[in-house]
This record gives sequence, structure tokens and C-alpha cells, in this order.
Amino acid sequence: MSKSSPSTGNQLPKYSARGRYYRGSFFLWKKIFGLFWYYKFVRFFLSSKTREERENEFFRNLGLECRDFFLKMGGVYVKLGQYLASLSHLFPESFTDPLQDLQDRVPAHPFVEIKERFKKEFGKEIAEVFPDISEEPLASASIAQVHSATYKGEKVAVKILYPGIEEVISKDLKAVRKFLKRINRYLVSFDFKVVHKEIAKLVGRETDLRLEAESMDRMARYFAEEPDYVFPKTFPEWSGKSVLTAQFIEGIRITQAAALKKGQAKSRPVDLLIRAYILMVFEYRFYHADPHPGNMIYTPDEKLCFIDFGAVGEIPPSQSVALRKIVLCAMAKDYPAVLEALDELGLISKKADKDKLEEVIRYSLEKLSRFLSDTESFKNIKFEQIHTPEDLKFLKEINSSLRGLLRMVQLPTSLIPLERVLGLLVGITATLDPYRTVLDYGEKPFKGLVFQGENQWQKVLLQEGGIWGQAVSLPGELLQAVKNLNRGKQAYKLPDLENHTKRMYALGHQIISTSFILFGIHYGTDRLDKGIEPHAMIGFGVSIFFGILLALSVIKNKFSSKRNRQ
Repeated sequence: MSKSSPSTGNQLPKYSARGRYYRGSFFLWKKIFGLFWYYKFVRFFLSSKTREERENEFFRNLGLECRDFFLKMGGVYVKLGQYLASLSHLFPESFTDPLQDLQDRVPAHPFVEIKERFKKEFGKEIAEVFPDISEEPLASASIAQVHSATYKGEKVAVKILYPGIEEVISKDLKAVRKFLKRINRYLVSFDFKVVHKEIAKLVGRETDLRLEAESMDRMARYFAEEPDYVFPKTFPEWSGKSVLTAQFIEGIRITQAAALKKGQAKSRPVDLLIRAYILMVFEYRFYHADPHPGNMIYTPDEKLCFIDFGAVGEIPPSQSVALRKIVLCAMAKDYPAVLEALDELGLISKKADKDKLEEVIRYSLEKLSRFLSDTESFKNIKFEQIHTPEDLKFLKEINSSLRGLLRMVQLPTSLIPLERVLGLLVGITATLDPYRTVLDYGEKPFKGLVFQGENQWQKVLLQEGGIWGQAVSLPGELLQAVKNLNRGKQAYKLPDLENHTKRMYALGHQIISTSFILFGIHYGTDRLDKGIEPHAMIGFGVSIFFGILLALSVIKNKFSSKRNRQ
């Protein structure tokens, strides 16, 4: 664990709720004006070389100013800074580097305050329980700081909330509510009261360390059979609402692991991180909702440890199924099914033009595919790379605008933490491996879950139409043709209905044969890798058998077509 900077005797700010709101509002608009002034005017008068130097200086100063302001305000503002620090895929390093201090090196509070909070919780002096506790904190964050100690011969980490932090958060939330209200009035229409309620619930949960201890123990049970992951055990006898005592785990922050150079194999820390979240989201439906680098420890024996479970999220079964559909159907280029799954997830408004949204989904996924193949590095991506003149041309073609599209979609409050998690994962991946994306790391473990023999996913996919099970194996164009036909969006105009029927019958057989061929190859290869040769032979045998059937069907259909033409 990285140590914090020396204690500065930092005190929680005493501004009123109104004072915190005006300070935050003034700082925000000041920085927005600065960015607007630079990008709309200043940069056009600079040479390319001077522009690069000037931009680095501009963003470094911006990062330093944001860091100092967030530290001065404390509370929720530090949380915001932690999130921005992880977006290295969007912002220059010169901006995000100063913000790294907000991960676990927030100026520490005097140890006397920490002792008072412990005594208030348990009615005992902290030195009586932990005689060797270090007054220098291991880490100091937005709402608490951590001190090392020894308990029953084992090194432990004692996390203690700052005195008065609940009042500070309460003030911050009042300011946030006013920000949301004004955004709702002047920029984007949304139910700001519901959003604020969800944020308050998420942040308020972090001030009860009993909930964090329960979440840590629950996640440890889920990952009990996963040897590559570590979750600190807790000590209930010295854990309460404002104190959490847990096992100390040696290691470094995940972003301190070596970043890859071009051409190197995949990063193990990123591989472990993405696989963990696929299990959390799609298997357990319970996830760590604050994966900034300070909360993930990469151990000397190359395992990944998650700490700080103050923020967690749960996914209802219905949303889990919809999320799976989105991924599978996007892989299969089944754009109408992606739209259906987004609708099931609650992301589409009732007044939305679904035909227009389907075109947007098609355009966006095809653009994403081109972007991933054409982009060499995914770190510090330029704004111009994401938003191009091609986008404006597309919007004109479908007779829409960005504002109009935003009115058609909505983000359910239950998905807000998950959206933030995705942003953090993308940022960490870009930091450690600038040449690959989350998709590169996630495809294998995601498919591994789908094809697990004992997993219930296959049953779910089959029960819900079966077409999603084929989506991971059939060629996208062939599958799309079948689905369009099924939805009535595609028709064949043939003079002879009987010939058309025969062809469709043959096509159906060929689709089934192709499915079994691909499944047999996958099953046989998987069992061969595991050393189960009899099962592997069965899988390959199935592939050969249906391969013969497919060949016969194609030959028969070809001769039949020739006869019809004659």
C-alpha cells in the first residue's frame, strides 16, 4: 500500500451549504470559460509545436488547480476528483497526473481527531486495542483515513471516519441538488430529484462502515473459488459504524504496475480486473462500484485485491439478462435486438422514434468497429477523433440532432454507478495497456461464461428464443438476414413460391448445420485443452457429421437451382 504524504493538520471545511454551493459553482463556470476561450480562440493563433507545449502547460495548471480546490472543499468533491483522475483515456496525462494525489494521498487529519472518533465508537482508547498503531496514516481519502496496526499477531488496517464528515457530505449533497436542478432547467430535461436521491444513497452509504464490512465479506464468499483474487478478512469485534478493522494486504496500486509497450502480451493486472468485473456484473450481479486505482492492490504474487467497499451496486435479474443481450447482439451485429435490449433495460423513452434509434445504433457500432481498428493508442484520445464531421453528416441524413437524440434516451438511476464503473475501467485499461481496449480483455472471459457447461446462461439464452445463443457463433450477415426475415423486415420476391419455400427450407437446414459445426469445434477444442479426449472426439465427430450434411445440402440446392433455370 502506498503511504500518504505527511500530515498537514488538515481540517474539514466549515463553509455553509450556501457557501459551498457558490464556491463550487464559481469554480466550475470559471474553468468552463477557460476551456472555451482556449479552444475557440487561443489555439488557432498558435503553431502546431507551440500549441502542443501550450496545451500541456494549460492542462497541467488546470489539474493542479482542480486538485487544490477539491482538497480544500473535501467530501464529495474529492470523490469527483478521483473519478476524473482515472479518465486518462480522455484527458491528457498533464491533467490527470496531479489528480492522482486524490486517490489515497489526501492531506491527513491530526491523529487526535482519529482517536476521538474511535473512542466515541467503542468507549475505549485506541492505544488500548492497538498499542502499536501508527500515527502516520497509510492512506487518507475523502471521508476516512487508514492506519496500520497489529492485532493478534497479524498486521491490520484500521479505517476511521473523519469527525464531522457526515455534516460535510450533507452540505455537499445540498449543493449538488442545486447544480442538478439548474442543469435540468437550462440544459437537459431529466428527473433531477430521483438522480439526487440515488447519489445521496450511494454517498451516504459510505458513511456507515458496517455496510462496507458486510459487502467485503459477501464478495469474498463469491470469489472463494477464484485463486487469483484477494479480499481482506474483517475483524467484527473492532468494526462499527465509523471504524473498520481488516486484514492488511501488501502490494501496489494497480496503476503502479508496469505499463505495456507496443507489441507486448496482455497486461495481467488488466486481465484480472476486467475478468473480475465480468464475474461481478454478469454472474454475481453484485459489484464494487468505486474501482479507482487507490482501491485496487496488485500483490507481489500477482493477484488482485479489492479494498474499500463503501460503494457497491446490485443488478436485478431482469437487467442482467438485458445487459447480456446487448453484448451478444452487438457482437452479432443484430441492431434491432440491441435496441430491444436497451428498451428492456429502460434506456429508451416512450416517445422515442425507434426506427431512427436503430439507425443510430447501427452507425455507432459500425463507427466503434472502425475506430478500434484504426486507432493505434487509446490513451489521451483527441476530441477530434471521437466527434467527426461524419457524425454531423449522419445526423442530417436521418433528419435529427444530438439534442433530439438525447431526448429519446434516459439513464435509469440504478445504472448510474455501473456507468461510472465502465468509465473507470476504460481509463485504467488505457493507462496500463494503451494498445488494447476493455473489449479486447473482456471478450474471452465473457464468452467463457456463456459457454460454461454447468452455467445456466445456455438455458436462459435458449428459453428466450434461442437466437442469442446462435449470435455468438453464426456469421453476422447470415444471422441478420434470418432475423430480418423473422421480423418481417426482409422479403424475397420470387416468381415461383414453391421454389422460394424449398430454398428457405434448405437455408434453415444449413443454418442449423452451421450452428452444430461451430459448436462441435468449440466444444472439442475446449475439451482437448482440458485433456478430456473422449469428449473432444465426440465434439469433432458432431462437426464432421453436420459438415457432411451441410455440403450435401449446398450441392443439392445448387443442382436444384440449375434445373429451375433450365
